[in-house]
Amino acid sequence: MFIPSKMPHTKEQLITFLCTLCDQAPKGVAIIDQSDSSQSFLYCNEPFLHLTGYSSEELIGNNLTLLCGTKTNSEKQLEIEINIKTETPFEINVIHYQKDGSPFWNCINSFPIRDYTNKVQYTLLYFKNITHSLLDKMLSKLEREVYAGLEQGADTEKILQLISEKIEKYYIRDIYCAIRVLNQYDKLDVVATGTLPVHIIENFDDKIHEPNAGFNENAIYIDDYSPIYDHQVVSQQGFYQSIVSSWSKPIVNQDKQILGNIIIYLKSKSSLKQTDIEFLKKLTPIISLSLKYAEHKKELKKLAFFDMNSGLPNQNYFYTQLSKWIGEKYSGLLLILQPVEYAGIVDLYGRKSGDELLKQIAIRLNSSSQEFEQDIIYGRFSNSSIIMAVKVERTEIESFVTKLRHLLTLSPYGFTEREMFINFNIGVAYFCHKVELEESIRQADLALTSSRRKNGTVVTFFEEEINKLMQKEMDILNQLIYGLKNNEFTAFLQPKVNLMTKEIVGFEALARWNSPVLGFVSPATFIPIAESSGKIREIDNAILKQVLEWQQKRKEKGLKLFPVSVNISPVHFYHESFVDDFIQLVSQYEIAPEYIKFEVTENFELVDLERAKDILLKLNSYGYKSSIDDFGVGFSSLSYLQKLPFSEIKIDRSFVSNMNTNEMISIVQTIVQLASNLKMNAVAEGIETLDQYNFLKEIGCLIGQGFYFHKPLPIDEAEQLLNVE
Repeated sequence: MFIPSKMPHTKEQLITFLCTLCDQAPKGVAIIDQSDSSQSFLYCNEPFLHLTGYSSEELIGNNLTLLCGTKTNSEKQLEIEINIKTETPFEINVIHYQKDGSPFWNCINSFPIRDYTNKVQYTLLYFKNITHSLLDKMLSKLEREVYAGLEQGADTEKILQLISEKIEKYYIRDIYCAIRVLNQYDKLDVVATGTLPVHIIENFDDKIHEPNAGFNENAIYIDDYSPIYDHQVVSQQGFYQSIVSSWSKPIVNQDKQILGNIIIYLKSKSSLKQTDIEFLKKLTPIISLSLKYAEHKKELKKLAFFDMNSGLPNQNYFYTQLSKWIGEKYSGLLLILQPVEYAGIVDLYGRKSGDELLKQIAIRLNSSSQEFEQDIIYGRFSNSSIIMAVKVERTEIESFVTKLRHLLTLSPYGFTEREMFINFNIGVAYFCHKVELEESIRQADLALTSSRRKNGTVVTFFEEEINKLMQKEMDILNQLIYGLKNNEFTAFLQPKVNLMTKEIVGFEALARWNSPVLGFVSPATFIPIAESSGKIREIDNAILKQVLEWQQKRKEKGLKLFPVSVNISPVHFYHESFVDDFIQLVSQYEIAPEYIKFEVTENFELVDLERAKDILLKLNSYGYKSSIDDFGVGFSSLSYLQKLPFSEIKIDRSFVSNMNTNEMISIVQTIVQLASNLKMNAVAEGIETLDQYNFLKEIGCLIGQGFYFHKPLPIDEAEQLLNVE
């Protein structure tokens, strides 16, 4: 959600705008009046109510202290209050509590909001439940510590003691923790505990379920101790006085044999949540492997360092190995490899086939390590990518990248009795002891993002310009959203001219954006960003609406109407409601179909040829004609031109501007003749000189547009031009 820091509103106008904005936010948002010293909630949206469990009436008038509890860090809470008071933006993670007492990790972002005088009037607080993420990180860190301890020869009891202490200290609830292990007599021995003494734990009658007694390895057993308080004498420094219940989870090995259990003793009443279930489910395998380390050392390493679905080394393995290299002052390349067709393979054949593709890539990397003559490490980076590092001198980089590219792409990959050639997006950065590992990975990831913008197999090295470009695109996206709300996008009309008579026969509508913050933004810049963010439909419709309003005014004045071609993005064209939305919008203005034509770029058909044909035929049935834009620069195919009912071919300006060679002249002549043979109109774009105009006229191209005749004009200037003519 983009939130501008300064808005052209008064304080009273701001609160109405902010409430509307917050209601559209998918995550929890609350508003605080900056003049309220108690920092009470002035407004809370529905997701925030759902997150906390409180009603709006319970939250309004209260502040963040309502969400505080036993494990809330008072220093962080104070830091939040100070930052709000001093109008300082922040992002802070803190444990808060829902109405029913359930704790959760709350990621809070603050946004001071200024009015038209630049005075902060409100603070927006953005809330996100990150409990799953932080608990997973905690378990991942604990897993590494356990493995490191075992590798260093620590005994089992010391490792289990480490686990108990860490869980008790860092788990989100206020608890005690203990681990029991079955001895040779099938009795439970307390082998590890946090702060709760062993003899107190032994006073509790925890049961361990044998497999032949209804044992369920996935179950969590709940015991309520509150009834025993009346019968217990508090004589052990009051430890168990605060224990009201416990959750116990069986610990089993791979053969489903029970090894023991982990017990969480709760100091206050609380219901078992899905978060707790998932946490215990992920924790018990770590304990199981610790208990059986002598015979299952290999399994522990697999859990810590290998992806369970594909069997490939995982991120943890890669980070560990590369950290060793960096510690030893080695340097080289860090690469992220992403198969372009991964998503399509998963859609067609399932996730196992996606895993199989990554395994085949790993096999190629392993088999050719001697050919590379360099040390290589790799791991699964995400569902669809592999991260790798190689020790390589800078003078050998070009040779290595060429060999890697050939290795990955020269031969096909096999899937369910068929073979497929795969393209790759590859992002490359450098690693060395002078750069943080996470920064090298970030740089490679940015380079990978840049690679995705191009077709085929693309290798992109990180450059600082990529970093700047990504930041620029984020700024443009933020302003684009604001621009749509404030009608900053305007239609410019470029006349289409009859080349034989020089008379205006129609127009092409072009989107232009002059942002009050960014200035003029080129369509070549904002259109790809709008497409990737899903905002292009709004821009297309805004331009179409302006065109229709102009035509409606001319119609009401009894003036001649001219056909206008409106550009439609491929993303918009394939939207499920495109045709219905288009017809509904045009019908509101009562403009005949002959005066609206839509243009799509040449590569649109690559998405789905049959669906494109259905859409075009449906529009034709309503009387609307279509044009193929930028013809010749994409993936031209005579077969799709014959199959798809276009009425017009637009010759790309790159051909017209380069008609100074016989080869280019032949291409333009061929396109004009092709259009004639297919009973389509040929329109030449980018005509800028008299020679270009004369040649196009000689070869029979009837319609053209370009600066030689007219540049794109605002609608009011286009109107004046028509009045003059």
